Amino acid sequence: MLVGVEEFLNVILSRSSIRWFKQDTIPDEVVNKILECGLRAPNAGGSEPWFFIVVKNYELRVKIHKLLLEAHRVYGISALKNPIPYDKVDKWLRRISEGMYYAPIYIAAYADLRRRTHKEELAHIEMVFITQSVAAAIENIILAAHALGVGAVWLGVPLLIQDEFNKLLNPPEGCELQSIIALGYPSEPHRTRPRRSIGEVVRVI
Repeated sequence: MLVGVEEFLNVILSRSSIRWFKQDTIPDEVVNKILECGLRAPNAGGSEPWFFIVVKNYELRVKIHKLLLEAHRVYGISALKNPIPYDKVDKWLRRISEGMYYAPIYIAAYADLRRRTHKEELAHIEMVFITQSVAAAIENIILAAHALGVGAVWLGVPLLIQDEFNKLLNPPEGCELQSIIALGYPSEPHRTRPRRSIGEVVRVI
């Protein structure tokens, strides 16, 4: 049954990134519904150029969380033109060590590059199409999770140390990491942050 328009729009408008999670198990049927929504995302040429690794195993989740801490360290200290002050980085890393981003499920989203369809001279354009397709699937996953009462956060910093994540997750050859999504029931109230106004970021011609 289709939901009402207002209910649907509220899912989008009320979504926010969740960084602290309860460790309660998410039922398989809920996880599968979230993934199914991801697979319904628009994708370039109907190519479905994605591959997902769902991590539930305790030992692997602990290792992923440690890698997330290291990825954030690299981001804060080395990745930015204007590095974050060390005291703020230390506070950030301390919060991660205390459990921020530690989730009962991680979904690693990969771009599946095993079936390239464009001419070689357009490979860079095809890569943009693939990246956009995977991003659309990630967005669907996050919105579906929110609609089902599950918190989520889209983590891009793993790309800074993606080789370490790949060693742990062992994706199929020809798949390139795009993000890690942390999923779990929120242990904190979620707050939607203000965004720039339509007038600031939209031009109507």
